[in-house]
Amino acid sequence: MPILVLATFLWGAAPAQSPAPTPQAYVATVPARSAESDATRIQQLRALVGAAEAALEADDDEKAGARAEEADVLTADWPLQLLEQAEVQGLLQRLKDVQEQLAEEETAPGSEPGLKAPEEVVSITGDELRAELELVRSAELGTTYDYPIDLNDKVLTWVSLFSSTKRGFMENALGRASQYMPMIRQVFAEEGVPSDLAYLAVIESGFRNEAKSKAKAVGMWQFIRSTGRIYGLKGNAWLEERRDPVKATRAAARYLKRLYEITGDWYLAASSYNAGPLTLERAIQNMGTRNFWDLSRSRWLRTETKNYIPELCAAILVGRNPERYGLHIAPLVPYTYEAVTVSNMTSLTVLARCAGTDAATLKGLNPELLRGSTPPGTYQLRVPPGKAMDCLRQLARMPAAQRLDFKNYTVRKGDTLAKVARRFKLSPDDLLDANDLTPKQFKPGKRLLVPPPPVITVEDQDLASGKGSVKPLGDRPLAPLPAMPHDKEGPGDAQPEEIRPSLDPASSPLTVAAGVPAGPLSKDKVPAETGPSAAGVPAPATPAMVRARPGDTLAKLARSHQVSLSELMRLNPEAVKVLHTGDAVRLPGGVAAAKPASVLRSHRVQKGETLVGIARKYGVDPADLKAWNGLKEKRLQAGQRLRLTPR
Repeated sequence: MPILVLATFLWGAAPAQSPAPTPQAYVATVPARSAESDATRIQQLRALVGAAEAALEADDDEKAGARAEEADVLTADWPLQLLEQAEVQGLLQRLKDVQEQLAEEETAPGSEPGLKAPEEVVSITGDELRAELELVRSAELGTTYDYPIDLNDKVLTWVSLFSSTKRGFMENALGRASQYMPMIRQVFAEEGVPSDLAYLAVIESGFRNEAKSKAKAVGMWQFIRSTGRIYGLKGNAWLEERRDPVKATRAAARYLKRLYEITGDWYLAASSYNAGPLTLERAIQNMGTRNFWDLSRSRWLRTETKNYIPELCAAILVGRNPERYGLHIAPLVPYTYEAVTVSNMTSLTVLARCAGTDAATLKGLNPELLRGSTPPGTYQLRVPPGKAMDCLRQLARMPAAQRLDFKNYTVRKGDTLAKVARRFKLSPDDLLDANDLTPKQFKPGKRLLVPPPPVITVEDQDLASGKGSVKPLGDRPLAPLPAMPHDKEGPGDAQPEEIRPSLDPASSPLTVAAGVPAGPLSKDKVPAETGPSAAGVPAPATPAMVRARPGDTLAKLARSHQVSLSELMRLNPEAVKVLHTGDAVRLPGGVAAAKPASVLRSHRVQKGETLVGIARKYGVDPADLKAWNGLKEKRLQAGQRLRLTPR
């Protein structure tokens, strides 16, 4: 999914106070389309679907998935009358077939350690259903939940599967969960997310940090690269923070919280986590309902997403009391550590000796590391508890030359940077970073330290470095999110409601008490006291106004004022296509006092500063900064004064 479209949903401003927030508040205004533009869009959809089908036939799942995702994004904001056209319906059906085939291949045995079932699961009925209900009622006696759980036939079917045919998977997953659950519950509590949602990792990855899907989702919480970057997870040739259990857990909590803020319902939030907010919103618009169980009977969601909520509810029920379902869990040592600041790139084998442990233990505590060393520069290394001081003492006495157990190589005549990097299965940037060199310094006779190749393949390295067709989002602070509503009675005062059995398929689903203020959430309407608007978020202030300067664009203004580009586009739809000097631009409320960096007229260059770094500091484009100062190259000199505005 293109990052800009995804960011519109995930970074959009919070809605005004209302009983149930509507996703429409997060979607930029779309101008009316002409018949000609509709024909163009249908042609684009036809081309994307055809390309996805062709890639699938050529066994290029990655390309097929990319084209299918582009088609999904293309149709996300189409009006209902356009989607109902016979030609469009046919194309959407073909697109659905491609997506389902990709999902089946992605979840083939051995391809992914999670449990996102792509197949239809036949619900149990009759005596089996009654017996499973009685088992659940007895197992959950005295247990309270902070996530709503419906005890219908689909959920009970998955409870039965987890305690029978999928018992081995659940025992292994819950065994790994015992290592991370204390940390996850703490992070979820700090972020205001229901702690029972920790069992989402059962479905996503089986609590494996090394999990990787064919859609290139990585880690325990299965983030794709673009969403991970939006939520602060960095990735390069040296480390992949989507594999970091602590950082990825906090990112998952903030993402789930944001999805709840958008949808107003925890079932819809979890479904969006699986299918994407755009896909779920399109299903809601076409079905005219916000009830997950109604949506699960439609053709607008993939089978995997239809299974997702029943699987999650069942995982919570079984995960909270595994022994009552006959599961035997071998608990692991909790994930605990001390942090050591490693100032320079150092081999893990060397660090293991310093810490009095082994390299495998360090890799287990630092699963985000992709190589046999820490990355260039400063890195916070996790070591076993009680080992930090020993490690620091050893490092302090160690000569720099002994920190690396890298190979040595002397550049020969005829060698090129690309050729040498390819010989050692590295990228050119890896080789330069490891030796603190510039491309011009790579010349015959130069002695190089050659780091080990990656432990795992890092996909999309061009994308990560900004060379791909989609530029990654830069590091930026996340917008503050509303606080979640808390139980006024306190966490220990909630009492479970009685489980009301009803095996009549026509009756409403059975509900186990959820530890939310007003009891279980209704799937048709979210009560005012449980919606995000009840969290005490003030209504937005009247937007401030600024005047466009020469060379300004909405993107530049968003950077300089540190506001969301999507929100700026929503407030200024007339400026999306063209912005003239002197035009009034409305800013979101609360940023009126934040003056753009461009009001400063100049900057004196300090030692070590770069053109790109100065441009980022003041929220301007490096090309503009270069043009305003008549620079022919990016090299700067200390003491040089740079203009920060046009002449």
